[in-house]
Amino acid sequence: MFCPHCNTNNPDGSAHCFNCGHDMDQTPLDPSFNESADRLIAERRLNEARALLQRAIREMPTGWKPVRNESGSLHIAFWDIGEFLAYTEGLQTSVVWIAASYSKAWYQLATIAVEEGHFGDALLCIDSGLKEEPGHPDLWCERGYILNRLRRHEEALHCYQRAATIRDWTPKPRVARALRGQGAALIDLKRLDEAEVVFLRSLELDPDSKIAKHELEYIREQRKHQAGNKESLPWFLYAIIKPPTDPLTVELLSLVEDLESIPGPKTIGSENYSKILQAFMARGWAGFEEAFDQIVPRTRTDYADVKRSLLREPVFNRKVHRNMLRIASGDNIEDVLGGIRREKDSTKSH
Repeated sequence: MFCPHCNTNNPDGSAHCFNCGHDMDQTPLDPSFNESADRLIAERRLNEARALLQRAIREMPTGWKPVRNESGSLHIAFWDIGEFLAYTEGLQTSVVWIAASYSKAWYQLATIAVEEGHFGDALLCIDSGLKEEPGHPDLWCERGYILNRLRRHEEALHCYQRAATIRDWTPKPRVARALRGQGAALIDLKRLDEAEVVFLRSLELDPDSKIAKHELEYIREQRKHQAGNKESLPWFLYAIIKPPTDPLTVELLSLVEDLESIPGPKTIGSENYSKILQAFMARGWAGFEEAFDQIVPRTRTDYADVKRSLLREPVFNRKVHRNMLRIASGDNIEDVLGGIRREKDSTKSH
């Protein structure tokens, strides 16, 4: 396209002159530009998608927010129908879905940069998106993915943990994606036991994920190779044969065993959760008690409440330990998952 302001042609045919910055297309921007960009990206028309998204960001209204309260109604820039349905389920407040999301535009630019192998640029785009909408799980997931590609696995893990816990109403498939991301980072960090737990959790939310099933098979094979060189018991077996002895912990485990799970980082923070988890996997329930008491002293008035919430993290659930033992013993993963689903259905019916 020819630019009359500087008398040059754009090599990629976009309507924005990269020489002088002039917008040659003066037609109003379609509010559904995110949808159009998704289509262009799927068709591998990356230059056109990038030009469209860059124009959208240049024309972003001053003071744009993803959530606005107008005349008693919430106006929210949802990214897709899944978000809209998850947010509005059981909600009495009036909600208006706004089509244009500028935080998603940055996310889409990041995916283009990843496709082209420009991971540094992709990270800058994601960070720009987080400035507009710091609580969006997809932005945190993509940040984790980029960091993992850059071999910054510990940072990636924290991003994926943030993605899984940042919203109470995040659709289950998105939480499952964040958990699979955690598993990938944990495998790269050689923390296979933790990876196995999060992949199992992801399958409870997204039972058809071939990725999670493949990674669980990989972990099982790796454990077989390591078995000859490892004299200690697997952590979950040690947790079974050496049950907790603290009376409060025993009581709380019984109370929370069938409750909806709560990710550990959401209860106590990623860093504290990591310390407690590593102590638990190294020394069983004795390690758990020691690490927990260092972080949450027994003198705290909310000691029991915090411990109860933390014990709703699946890694401390005794049913999870038994299921992991079945998988390690050679049981088919599909059979184990089927048992988990039947158990959940039975709990709901009662």
